[in-house]
Amino acid sequence: MNVKWLLVLTIPVVAISAAVFFFYPSKKTDIHVNWNNNNSSGQLNTSYIQIPEGKYNDLFSEMLGPENWENAKLLYKNEAGITKFLPGDIFSITTLGDRVVSYGLHNYRNRTSGEKISFTKKGKKYIQSRSDLFLEVKTVVRYFTIKKSFEEDDPLFYSMARERLVWDWGILDKLMPGDSISFMIKGIFDKDILVYTFGILGFSVRSTRMGDFTLAAFRDTYYGDYFVTGSRMMLSPQEQFRTPIDCGRITSYFGFRKDPFNRSKKFHKGIDIIAKTDAPVRAAASGIVYYAGTKKGLGNTIVLDHGDGLKTVYGHLNRFLISSGQTVAKGEVIAGAGNSGRSTATHLHFSVLVNGKNVDPLQYTYERIWYAPFDISGEFRNISISRATYLEEAMDKKKTMTVNERLADLANTPVN
Repeated sequence: MNVKWLLVLTIPVVAISAAVFFFYPSKKTDIHVNWNNNNSSGQLNTSYIQIPEGKYNDLFSEMLGPENWENAKLLYKNEAGITKFLPGDIFSITTLGDRVVSYGLHNYRNRTSGEKISFTKKGKKYIQSRSDLFLEVKTVVRYFTIKKSFEEDDPLFYSMARERLVWDWGILDKLMPGDSISFMIKGIFDKDILVYTFGILGFSVRSTRMGDFTLAAFRDTYYGDYFVTGSRMMLSPQEQFRTPIDCGRITSYFGFRKDPFNRSKKFHKGIDIIAKTDAPVRAAASGIVYYAGTKKGLGNTIVLDHGDGLKTVYGHLNRFLISSGQTVAKGEVIAGAGNSGRSTATHLHFSVLVNGKNVDPLQYTYERIWYAPFDISGEFRNISISRATYLEEAMDKKKTMTVNERLADLANTPVN
């Protein structure tokens, strides 16, 4: 088995002390590999590979070696009657040096149970064994100390966290060697393997560059709305863009969605941010007012030109505070949010164009006000206290910990 080749994959190592964490996103099935490797030929090493959707034969052959993969397929076909692995299930291979010791398949029947089907080598034969798997909902706070960069240290977790933090993923790239960060993760676990992720409920940072702060999510969904739990760091670190609405919560994302009027599938060219009438709308970056007027569908609209083919669009406005040709600074208030055009409620439609083509606004990093908005501030305060306690305890102890579910009922209460 070519261990060196596996280790340089962009599908990375994920380990928590002696435990293994494996992430199965709730929206799609990605390919993830976990490799516990100490570069010693005298100890057992196990890799865990999540079954992707679609074709996986060539991938597994390349990753595990053609001989190992063909051997595993024959064993599961002839001895266990399994001819196809299901997306989301986990396949494992354990080696001692270059010698294969066992194969394993975690076959999940549903979100509460499954079966592990293993083949362990005894002499020249493989012996089959089966055992039940019992999955449980748990909340865990995972602690990291940065060695090189978060992305290099743990690409898999970095990718998952970046996708869920939405406005705040730029923080991950600002972490420096010696900094630390902890995440509160809620999901379904197969012992220490996370097979389904409900979301990241909060995170805490201690950084020489950014300072110390803790953010908690208001919604326990795939994407979280994160707000500061204390009185420090009310404004996030400087980023490329400024969020167009202070304390804004995203209600609709870039990409295909159901049209709110006729429920047909339609491509959404930006993101929608909840706001009250005449809430200040800020310029995401410095630029010139390219357009200020009415557009079909978007109603009262402002388009800012930031140069180099980059424009930002602000739709459904209630009123304008600037005019065409005017120069504006990053963060300057340019309008009041509204409900004009084809809109079902007061909000801001925000989109980004690069050379005339709409791109996902959330690929950029944003600085924003971290304080919880008025409509959720009281409820958020109750939720955030227990979450902050666990996150900061993990930082103080510098270790990953399981949250006591009985004592953390408040921290685990879903909020819509």
